[in-house]
Amino acid sequence: MISRKKFLHLAGLGIVSSLVPNFLLARFVESSSIDNDVPTLLKAARRLRKQGRLNAAKNKYEQVLALDASEIRAYNGIRKILLSKKHKELEVIQLYQQASANIPTNLRIKRRLYSQYTKAALGNKKITGQLNIPGGRILTYVKERYEELLLQNYPNKKNLEKELAKIDKYIALNVDIVDTRKNKELKKYRRENRNAHKQRFNHLTAQETVQELAALKAKEPSNDRLPQIREMSKVNISALRAEKDYNGALDAASIYLETIDKSDPYFIKQFRELSKQLNNIDDLVRFENYNHTQKKTFWSALALFDVYFKQSEVLNSPGSSVMDSLIQEISSRSENPQQNFETITRQVKYLILKGDFTGAKTKLFALCLQKAGTSDAHSIDRVNLIIAKFYSRQGSSNDISRILEIVNNPTRFIENEDELTRHTALLNLNRSNNKPIHLQQLQQNINNL
Repeated sequence: MISRKKFLHLAGLGIVSSLVPNFLLARFVESSSIDNDVPTLLKAARRLRKQGRLNAAKNKYEQVLALDASEIRAYNGIRKILLSKKHKELEVIQLYQQASANIPTNLRIKRRLYSQYTKAALGNKKITGQLNIPGGRILTYVKERYEELLLQNYPNKKNLEKELAKIDKYIALNVDIVDTRKNKELKKYRRENRNAHKQRFNHLTAQETVQELAALKAKEPSNDRLPQIREMSKVNISALRAEKDYNGALDAASIYLETIDKSDPYFIKQFRELSKQLNNIDDLVRFENYNHTQKKTFWSALALFDVYFKQSEVLNSPGSSVMDSLIQEISSRSENPQQNFETITRQVKYLILKGDFTGAKTKLFALCLQKAGTSDAHSIDRVNLIIAKFYSRQGSSNDISRILEIVNNPTRFIENEDELTRHTALLNLNRSNNKPIHLQQLQQNINNL
């Protein structure tokens, strides 16, 4: 016999049980409808792919294709996943073969399939043997298929015509027959294409490059577009420099560093060169201070010292305590012969700036001995120029002009009574004269002192 208390307890459970299934069923139906929604699945797959969860993303794309075998975005997503791994080219071709079979009226899918055939024909012999292309020669087959697409009013006719012209060229060069490593005509063709690609913006004026860059930046922000912005920014600076608008070029380099990437080596180089050229030293000091604060390396300390040195030359001042500290830091961070050479050249130049000619001469002797016996004209001439600056600060014009005589005929001065002259001759004894441009540059730099 059921007591009143137990009856009420069971009745309450019944009411709850009548409510809970309806709630859960509603949530289940809602969840199922969301999971079966193609756009939602595509978004989920894309998110998983961006996170690197490729297997989970591939499963989502396959769910999409189970719902709609004609969904091109799913095929494209799977293609990206396959190509993120090695040796998946055949699977990509099979994917597009499946897509073409499922969507026979989609001309873009067909073109992508034929494009994959072309890539295989250009060198992947393992794949080409498994494709069973009618007639045997893949490029001829692709050419015929492209011609059919043109007759079927392919939507982007101009691009397809360019692709067809390229296929004709490949057929003429026998790229699918002759080993690409031995095909000289193919190498020449590719080299010409690379050069043409590099020079494709050469016709633009500085104003046109500014407009092109502005148009790129006006588009929706995307990491995929950053390489294009970088390339056009480089073109913009080159065009501005070609038109001698150095202030505009400096502004362009500065804007890129401030808004895109503060550590890009190309734009750092441009900023440094143009700032020195325009004597925009204060901004350069600020930049090099920031750069050294971030990096704390030998090279960042060296760059900061150089800009302070330039500032002291412009202000005609004998240096500062900051430069003393930097010279010590550079010396302590020096770890190899190249860095040792850079360090001692700065030490000599700094001693000359401060008027310590005795100390500078001692360092110059050591520097000449360090480079004696080498043939590298570039580094030897850097020392030659420092010696010329040493004489220039002392007002010894005859000694300056004698440096070029020593460079041209060092053996004549090897036993000269002047010790620095002997060391200069020893420095240049094995100097390479293969490139006359080095001597021309040295003469020009000495004349500019």
